[in-house]
Amino acid sequence: MGHYDMAATAVDAAFTVLNVAAAVALPVGAALIVLEIVGRLSSGRKSAVAVGLAAAAAALAAGWFDLLPLAFLACWLGWLGSLTYDRARRSARDRTPARNRGTAAERAVDRSGWPISGPIGRFGGVGVTAVFFTTQLLMLLNPFQMLEVARQSAGQGNLRRREARSRDDGRNYRTKAVYTLPFTGEWLLCNGGHTPRTSHSWGILGQRFALDFVRANAAFERHTGRGTRAEEFFCHGREILAAADGTVVRTENRVRRAFLGWGVCDFTARSFLGNHVLIEHAEGEYALYAHLIRGSVTVARGARVRRGQALGRCGHTGHSTEPHLHFHLQDSADPFWGMGLPVRFSDLLVDGAPADETLLTAGVRVRPRTGAPPPARS
Repeated sequence: MGHYDMAATAVDAAFTVLNVAAAVALPVGAALIVLEIVGRLSSGRKSAVAVGLAAAAAALAAGWFDLLPLAFLACWLGWLGSLTYDRARRSARDRTPARNRGTAAERAVDRSGWPISGPIGRFGGVGVTAVFFTTQLLMLLNPFQMLEVARQSAGQGNLRRREARSRDDGRNYRTKAVYTLPFTGEWLLCNGGHTPRTSHSWGILGQRFALDFVRANAAFERHTGRGTRAEEFFCHGREILAAADGTVVRTENRVRRAFLGWGVCDFTARSFLGNHVLIEHAEGEYALYAHLIRGSVTVARGARVRRGQALGRCGHTGHSTEPHLHFHLQDSADPFWGMGLPVRFSDLLVDGAPADETLLTAGVRVRPRTGAPPPARS
């Protein structure tokens, strides 16, 4: 084969790759437009989408229809790059002394020394972000998750209007029920807080005060082995307990285990919440226990539960990067329309110190203090 033939083959291969990329970028770019319209993207990503849309409009006006997929590809890459940059910047900011002034409860956790679970960890946090959020876009092919996205987007818009009217971000809310930790033994709070600085989901109003719990050793490792099997994770299979008395209003128990170890989002799941239980613990106080093992949920809708009663087992289902318990409190029985509420736990040890009525911040290790229930609130 001559040099000319080799060059021609290389050009053909390049165009084949470009066509495949364009074919993927077209529906993804269109989906980003939809997400922009419903306001699901934060302001940082909106600018990236706007650039992509401007490029698409220019190509359309010039009659360069073949360049439309490339414009959408630019839109997609701009969105992903913006997201990755924002996360890296936030991580760096969290490690600066100025960022961490104030009380311990107000400080953002420094995860620079925490290992990243699974083989994807060799690529760092940027690799996890790139893989997870790119594959998350494939949920557009899943009608179950798209319905949840639509419901969450509508609920988010309603919650934003509520917050604008009340001018209250909810952080000073005091719960009616007394809550204890929803597990036994020592766990690490890896995500969550009650301020914009410490929360990992402040902009998602329903999950503003969400908490993610895992089990970790002294080096913050969460698993043995390579981290590609759920059974290797210390928290996987652990019993999850009711944090207070209440009534079950919603359950899901059919979602299979998510992809693990490589940062891939499970876009095939029937619910991005994974298997979960939603319990009304007091009037206007509903707790979500999410990402449980398939088939492990032991309660049914309408059932009365007591504090400490087993609900299911900690798992890795739905949109989850590794086995963990997602717990949050909200004011509605609809998981997509409830405003997030801060939860203060009682009868626990926080980094070994006794605590009651305590708001938790990522980075602390917690465990129940006693087996006896705390006193009822007067």
